[in-house]
Amino acid sequence: MISVNGIDFEKREGCAYKYDYEKMLNDAKAGLMRGGEKADPRVLELSTLRSLILDDLWFVVYFVMKPWADEAGRAATNHPFVVSACREVEQGPKDFTLDVWAREHFKSTIITKAETIQFILANPDAATGIFSHTRPAAKKFMDSIRAVFQTSELVKACFPDVVWADCERDAPLWSDEGLMLKRKSTRSEPTISAWGLVEGMPTGLHFDRRIYDDISTEDMAESVDQMEKVKTKFDSSQNLGKDGGHHRVIGTYYHHNDPLVYIRGKKDLSGKPKYSIRIKPATADGMANGVPVFFSQKRLDDLKGDRSFNCQQLLDPSPLSDRRLNFEFMNRVSRAFVPKGLYRMMLIDQAGDQASNVKKEGGDSWAIGIIGIEPKKDDIGQSRRFLEDLWVSPANESEAIDQAVRMFTRGGIIHKLGVEKVGISTTHIHIAAALKARGRHVEFADSPWSVGVLLRPAGRNKKKFIESALSWPLNNGKWFYADDIPNAFLERLRMEFTNFPVWHDDAMNMLSYSEDIIKDCNLENYDVENVPRSVSQVMDSMPEARNFA
Repeated sequence: MISVNGIDFEKREGCAYKYDYEKMLNDAKAGLMRGGEKADPRVLELSTLRSLILDDLWFVVYFVMKPWADEAGRAATNHPFVVSACREVEQGPKDFTLDVWAREHFKSTIITKAETIQFILANPDAATGIFSHTRPAAKKFMDSIRAVFQTSELVKACFPDVVWADCERDAPLWSDEGLMLKRKSTRSEPTISAWGLVEGMPTGLHFDRRIYDDISTEDMAESVDQMEKVKTKFDSSQNLGKDGGHHRVIGTYYHHNDPLVYIRGKKDLSGKPKYSIRIKPATADGMANGVPVFFSQKRLDDLKGDRSFNCQQLLDPSPLSDRRLNFEFMNRVSRAFVPKGLYRMMLIDQAGDQASNVKKEGGDSWAIGIIGIEPKKDDIGQSRRFLEDLWVSPANESEAIDQAVRMFTRGGIIHKLGVEKVGISTTHIHIAAALKARGRHVEFADSPWSVGVLLRPAGRNKKKFIESALSWPLNNGKWFYADDIPNAFLERLRMEFTNFPVWHDDAMNMLSYSEDIIKDCNLENYDVENVPRSVSQVMDSMPEARNFA
């Protein structure tokens, strides 16, 4: 057993240490150099410790940082997983790396903190920038590093050429704005500084080393808009690097569309992945019932009941069990193969600013679509649904009504026109008036024979309504969409499915209302060709009537 920096160390079975620390340090204390020559024991010991700090990442974690509060935490640091992870990081690529590790598995301790300390001591003239979602989050990492330089007598003794004897008193910069250690250059960038991607991005600075840690958070995963903003800011921050510099990205998944998934999918100009990826789930095989690689079995079992277990421990950002609505289950069909004789409805979901506050949390776009339902049912009692036309966009009421009128007039026979009615909205009245001006007469009345129908939320939880309305027909292959629907609107629908229930859901809500109409209309007993239609549509189908008018 040896003691370094006041820390006792004993080899642990299964740990692939980089060096034989006990032999190296005992030889140094005896003044015995590698070739057998004798040297000043104190000088040789400091030289050996300095070499270990610069060359052995786990040595920095265990003997320099001491990231534990008790004996249990100290034992956890001297663990085969931690030792192996340190070796893998220091032996692997230094640039364009993405490390996605299970939570509480030392990723930030090893890469963001220990490796940064090691890099600074080896390259005092270089500049490191730590980037997180917000600047205060990045400053927490910098504070841990600052504490090491301020309090570690081992570091001060081994690196008097880099570390100030009294950092707070002697350093030209030692604050939340950055840390400046001893350096020969006069560059303006601090030795280490902390920044935020969406809050507190620097300008005019260029870093030799950039670390991105905690750019994806649990709170941010509840807002797709925030996730998209981080992705944009991450791309922009690449301009803060320099030729010959490098960067690492570290984190844990929180959502199947979060920034780490975006970074994982980046390709270079040849189509190859940009990033070298290290994925370290909490179990050996990445499965819930697998053997834990670091946690005790009890700790792993305790976490299994949490909703975040798949993302944050198994590192599966899109487990099938959590995605009940998958856009890929919608079938693409050529327009020519959309069946004839469908019961066709046009549905309108209003934007949030056009209705009551109940709608505002759902989004601010209008969604208008034509859906055809096959009247006959299969052996499981389901009819096929065909999305024939779609328009989804933010718009004021007059613009949306114009789009609705255009779709209705080009849509052929429409058996039902459903307009969402929330609160005191009168959109359906304006739509009826606009259609009448075009010679299309639609009446909104509480009658099964009325073409116009009001779609009402009826106090239902919208997320549950959408899921219950779409999941069964979707998962049973009963939803189709026409291949000539504009791609922009299909991509919007795809985004809604992908990010449900944390993003806008206007088009999904519009699709869901079709189930209300299906329930209200006994389609099995309908003769589609003889369903009452608007007077204008009957006239369109009868030239003699049109001439009479």
